[in-house]
Amino acid sequence: MTVCLTSIVRRRICSVRTLVGRLATPILTVVAVGLTLGAGQSANRVAAIHQQVVFVDMHAHPSRFHRANVPHIEPDELARYRRGLMDVVVCNISTDAAFSGDYVKRDGTEVKRGELPRPKPGEPFAFTLDRFARITRTIDDGDAVLATSPEAVLDAKRQGKLALLAALEGGDGLEARVENLRDLYRRGLRLLQLVHFRANELGHVQTYPYSPGGLTPFGREAVHEANRLGIIIDLAHANTETIMDALKESSQPVLFSHTGVKALHDGDRYLTDEEIVAIASKGGVIGIWPNGDSNPTMDDLVRNIDYVKKLVGIDHVGIGSDLRGMASYTSGFGEDANFRAIAEALLARGFSDGETGKVMGGNFFRVWQQVSAAAPH
Repeated sequence: MTVCLTSIVRRRICSVRTLVGRLATPILTVVAVGLTLGAGQSANRVAAIHQQVVFVDMHAHPSRFHRANVPHIEPDELARYRRGLMDVVVCNISTDAAFSGDYVKRDGTEVKRGELPRPKPGEPFAFTLDRFARITRTIDDGDAVLATSPEAVLDAKRQGKLALLAALEGGDGLEARVENLRDLYRRGLRLLQLVHFRANELGHVQTYPYSPGGLTPFGREAVHEANRLGIIIDLAHANTETIMDALKESSQPVLFSHTGVKALHDGDRYLTDEEIVAIASKGGVIGIWPNGDSNPTMDDLVRNIDYVKKLVGIDHVGIGSDLRGMASYTSGFGEDANFRAIAEALLARGFSDGETGKVMGGNFFRVWQQVSAAAPH
C-alpha cells in the first residue's frame, strides 16, 4: 500500500478534534468536563482525579513475567501499581521470544537471544499459553482481577482492586491461525499488538532488520477478527506501511502504546507527525513512555505529551510505561514506577485536571469502551 502522508496531514489535523467530539464518552463523568477542585496540593489533586478516572498503564511486563522464570506477577510489583494509583495494567506477552530467545524456561534454563532454532509448529502458541497462565495465576492468587471488559474494570475500581488486561506483544504466537486468537479471547485476551521485533505473519516492524511491506493477508484477517471480538489493536513497533494498512482495515480506533515523538528524538521507535496524525484521526491514542534514554527527565516526558496535545489534541495521548522491558527509566518515575509523579508533572506544567485524567488513562479507557461496544456479546 502506498500512501502520501504529507498530502493528508493538514486536513487530518483540522479534522481530529471534530472526530473526537463524536467518539469521546465520559468515563466516570469527569473526563469530558474536567474537574473543579480549587487550590490544593498536587498530590491531593491527583488523588481527586483518580477518584473519577480510570488510570491505565497501556503497556507493561510487570515482574518480567514474559521472560523471567516466575510463576506469577509478584505481589510487590502489584503493590507498586496500587501506590501509583493505577487501576489497569496491560500485561504483554512478547510472543516472538519463542523465535528469538531471551527468556528463561520453567526449568530455569536460559534461552539466549539468537541461539534458538526455529520453533516447531505449536511451540510458539504453547509458549504464549505458558506466559498467559502467569497472568491467570496472579488472578487466582487473589491479588488482582482479570480485565475482561470496561465494566469489569469499573467494578474492580469501586472495590479498590487492580485489574490486569492480558495482551500479546507481537502476534507471532498465533502461528497465523485465527482460531488461536479466538482461543486466547475466550481465555481473556483483550489486546493484540501485531508485531514486536521481527517481521511476522501479520506485518512488518520499524526497527532493524528492516523489511518493506505492510499488513499480510493474515494480518488483515487478524485485524478484522479483533474488531469482531472486541480486542484492542496496538500498532507499537509497526512500520509506516503496516500502520497505514491497519488504519485502513480496522473499523475501530487503535493504539500505539509505547513510543515518543520523532520530532523531539530521532529514533527508530518513535512516531513522525504524519503517523501521529493518522492514528489520531481514527480516534486512537499514542502512549508516551518513560524511557530513560530518550526522556531522561520528567520535563522531557511531559514535553512529548505536550507535543502530541498541541499536534492532535489531548484526547490522543496516554502513558505506556514498558515497565521491566527497558534498561532505564525517566528520573522521578524510576524502577519504582512512580505514576503519581507523571500526573503531578502534568499539573505543574499547566495541564488541567480533566486533561491530566485523560492522559493517565481516560483516553485509553474511551477507546476500549468503543472497541468493546462495537463487538457483539
